[in-house]
Amino acid sequence: MKRFFLLIAFLSLFSFSFSQESGCTDVHASNYNTEAQKNDGSCVYDALVLQPQILIKKLPASIDETSGIILFNNGIWTHNDSGGEAAIYKFDTQTGKILQTISLENASNYDIEDITQDDEYIFVGDFGNNYGTRKDLHIYKIAKADIPKTGDASISCEIISFSYNDQTVFKKKNRKNDHDCEAIASIGDYLYIFSKNWANEESKFYKIPKTPGNYQLDIQDQFNVRGLITGADYRADIHTLILVGYENFVPFVWVMWDFKDDQLFKGNNRRADFAYIQGAQTEGICFLDKEHILISSENSFYPPQLYQIKLDEIIAPTSTEKYQVFKITVHQQQTDGKEQNADISIKGLQTAYFDIEIYNVRWEKVAQYGFQEKNFQNETKVILPTSSLKRGVYFIRVKQGKNVGFQKLMIR
Repeated sequence: MKRFFLLIAFLSLFSFSFSQESGCTDVHASNYNTEAQKNDGSCVYDALVLQPQILIKKLPASIDETSGIILFNNGIWTHNDSGGEAAIYKFDTQTGKILQTISLENASNYDIEDITQDDEYIFVGDFGNNYGTRKDLHIYKIAKADIPKTGDASISCEIISFSYNDQTVFKKKNRKNDHDCEAIASIGDYLYIFSKNWANEESKFYKIPKTPGNYQLDIQDQFNVRGLITGADYRADIHTLILVGYENFVPFVWVMWDFKDDQLFKGNNRRADFAYIQGAQTEGICFLDKEHILISSENSFYPPQLYQIKLDEIIAPTSTEKYQVFKITVHQQQTDGKEQNADISIKGLQTAYFDIEIYNVRWEKVAQYGFQEKNFQNETKVILPTSSLKRGVYFIRVKQGKNVGFQKLMIR
């Protein structure tokens, strides 16, 4: 009889463990399952538009290409991307004033794109690959003990080199390849790098040891981020990953949490768009503390700036504000092989009045037009004269009140 009762108890426990329903356990998700006891990573969230706080309106010119940030030794550390010095810079969190410059003796800045850290080291990623042709991808490992508390210095670093096993073609594809990289995070004993896929706007992540060497990396997972990832950070005490990037010049942040081990994309994934600063090229991100995130932008439509956002505003928002992003398409008319006009199609206008501005690659305004269109509710089409523009890349900015939209214009 005793064995019989033990068997019943075992079967009851076994049955209970398998009766725990899996599903979305986040009350803030649109598909929250009140019966679910195990999160299966299926949570779906409504679109979220936020406006970050501007902490520093204009960073110094010496770091106007800031491309990554970390918080260390009572200051924010950053670096410039391609063409800058192989150096990291410490600046004041309130004024932006440069406090220290640390030059990396045995490193170069082909295209340094992000920075991360652990308790003992700082890691600087020289792995930008806009053309998809690089075979010299590096991460520079800097001992924190070598960095003086104050004053400039020049120090040596160790080098971690790598390549992607899934890249077999190195044909030049400027901003059209899926093997660019601008984001790195330190998680435990490994570094995790996140690709900036120009072609499909997803992101792959790879893991690499922190020990100097030359490694061939395999894809660990891939996620549809719907844009271009430019920075990353991870905080161990809340087991949360954050990614920053932009989609059609709209900055965004992904927060990823409640995942197991390093299955980074298998937990809850929520995105916030910062449409009110559309045109800011957000490149760097890091945790300020458990509750706040810092974001940096390089010189773009806005000057290089430092922003702050509360983590809870993304994962547990109270705002229900909606933002209409303009959908803009450009078709260029040609005469004798030269562009004469651009046909602009705009969806999402709220009123009949709007402006269109044209900027060059230095974000200098070169033209502006005002419009009043009766048929604005579904799709509005206008013609812009472009024959006076020199060959090159331009940006079209549609503005209507607070709502703005950007699109590229190529004059060949």
